[in-house]
Amino acid sequence: MPVLECSRCNELYYSAHGSTELSCDACECHVWRVFEDEVSFARVSGLPRTFQPGDHAALLYTDDAEAADFCAEYLREGLNRGERLVIAVTSELRDQVTSRLSQQHANAATILDAARIYYGPDFDPTATAHGYAGLVKAQDGPVRLVCGPDPDAVAGMDIDDWQRYERIAHELALDLGATALCVYDGRRLPIGFSPVAVATHPLISRGGGELLRNPDFGYEAAPA
Repeated sequence: MPVLECSRCNELYYSAHGSTELSCDACECHVWRVFEDEVSFARVSGLPRTFQPGDHAALLYTDDAEAADFCAEYLREGLNRGERLVIAVTSELRDQVTSRLSQQHANAATILDAARIYYGPDFDPTATAHGYAGLVKAQDGPVRLVCGPDPDAVAGMDIDDWQRYERIAHELALDLGATALCVYDGRRLPIGFSPVAVATHPLISRGGGELLRNPDFGYEAAPA
């Protein structure tokens, strides 16, 4: 009897018939993570997760090399699944990540300027999230993104705008079937960013460790 976990709100359900056809009672999502032959919510809650389309995860890190290792493995996994890559992180992390990929794969990735995308004084959370959505829709296959704010660019940004952006991005990842990893530099980002990361991502890795269910995630529908 599998256990189902809602990809939007993290609610757990038993599925007596193994069906994933029903929607989540809590949020009406129909995208599930499936844990076969499990009988305990407590056990499932502690199991490592694997990335799948619709996932919106956070990586909180303080060491660039550990973050780059995690991101490169995440991207290679996407390549093995035939997914298109989009990278929009700080220039320092981007260089370390792409150096861990083959030259062919690094050249094929869409590279964006995180400092420009997340520039604090001009940041529009809705337009930014939908800009990514347009990019995903323009690809000729499934997409895997690794994105994250540039600490210098976001200085002075209203943290409520950032939280709004992450909540919109969460819904769009599900709607588009994209896989999204948001990376947060815990050393350099303004103090309010890490709490937003924890509050808005159902899956989390700390320091490049295993990807886990985030017990501190609190689902809220994206603001209209």
